Amino acid sequence: NLDVDGTTNLDDVDIDGNTQLDGTLTVGVDDTGKDVQFFGATSGQYMLWDESEDELILAGDSKLSFHDAGGGENIVASADGHLEINAGTTLDITAPTVDINTTTKVDIDSNAGIDLDGTALSIDGTDDSNITVTGSAKDLDISVAGGGTQELRLASAGTGASAIYLNASAGGVDVDAAAS
Repeated sequence: NLDVDGTTNLDDVDIDGNTQLDGTLTVGVDDTGKDVQFFGATSGQYMLWDESEDELILAGDSKLSFHDAGGGENIVASADGHLEINAGTTLDITAPTVDINTTTKVDIDSNAGIDLDGTALSIDGTDDSNITVTGSAKDLDISVAGGGTQELRLASAGTGASAIYLNASAGGVDVDAAAS
């Protein structure tokens, strides 16, 4: 029995049927919370708020999926370690610094091009840093556009011997400058 004055201490409550709560539901007390589990239709799969770790766990599933049913955006993590973020139109990452750490490579697939809006692009490698163009066309066009003075500079800055090489295995290389 549950007394309406709240004097009965209940250890377990089992409600079979629809329940509506028209107020705040508090589980545990600040800094001494409790685990909360939500079970779904599949045996062994549930969502758990683990109070001792302060983390949300989707247990017993081979993947994680957060889905916005109205807009089609989702975040999916599969059992093989693949994490995918699908945005309906635009994915914004806004921070003073964004670090992408990988041991193999970063792939950017874009048919419309890549815009880097900033004051500098720096490629910092432990050995030689290369820009490689692959595909059927294999052209690399570097252009400087805008108003005022437009310059394209190839500079080699270092403490040892420095050199700039322009090389073409088939065809020629034209260098045109106002000064030698």
